[in-house]
Amino acid sequence: MIRHEVGELIKSRFPCAEDRDRLARLAQRGWLPLPDDSSHPLRRLQGQSVGGFRLQLLLGPRNRYGADYFQMFLQDSHGRAGQEPVVMALHHSGRYPGYNWVEVISLASRVSFAAAGSAAADVVELQSDLVRRLFQHLADVIPPGGHLMVEYDSPEQQVTERALALGVPPAATPLGSLLLEIGCGAGFRDWHFAEGGSEGSRKLMGFKATDPEIAGIKAQQIARELLEYLEKPGENPSSKVEAAALRRAAAVLQKLLSREPELAQHLQRAVEGLAL
Repeated sequence: MIRHEVGELIKSRFPCAEDRDRLARLAQRGWLPLPDDSSHPLRRLQGQSVGGFRLQLLLGPRNRYGADYFQMFLQDSHGRAGQEPVVMALHHSGRYPGYNWVEVISLASRVSFAAAGSAAADVVELQSDLVRRLFQHLADVIPPGGHLMVEYDSPEQQVTERALALGVPPAATPLGSLLLEIGCGAGFRDWHFAEGGSEGSRKLMGFKATDPEIAGIKAQQIARELLEYLEKPGENPSSKVEAAALRRAAAVLQKLLSREPELAQHLQRAVEGLAL
């Protein structure tokens, strides 16, 4: 896009002068809004509603592996954009299912908005429902067979980090149960170390099933894993992290059983022996 087109897009999407100036500076560094007629898969995120806010997307540079950096900002009902991105991420698309993915590099726990006529800022804490809606939009960008990766090195994901370190099944962690809920739970991979030093932060990867049949098979596998964990928890089930994981495992298992009648029949006898 030429500079004039970028300026017009920023002007049309960001009514606040302060936001326009800030976005113009980002544009000079290669962070650009996607045009309305863009064919980029991330275009569907632009303008989406998330818990009383709208998403504003900026597409950034491409890394050496062919993935595009992007930032998402929350925009409130007054047209103010968050002063920091709510999500910083990477997107990759390709011919084969496994080539299609999104990696969340950072997720803000709060977003500040400039207050008119004041040096102070209005701060919004991200509640769990808003985060779920946000991640659902990201999951919807990924086709069947793709995957969503989310870092868990940050303080915001500390509970997930501790639970995984204790051997808790991914689906019983806060991050894993979220990935499962948004359709990216047909199997997990814990990237708890960087191979070759180029993979960045530790991250949890959740896969999308290629078809409904595979989704059902994977749901059975996850349910059995959760059931085994509930029957034989870790060495210290009374610890705060483990106790929360056990409650979460029971809740996730109940959801899986309610959605999968055949799965419920297969596991009914074992479940009857548990106080879910």
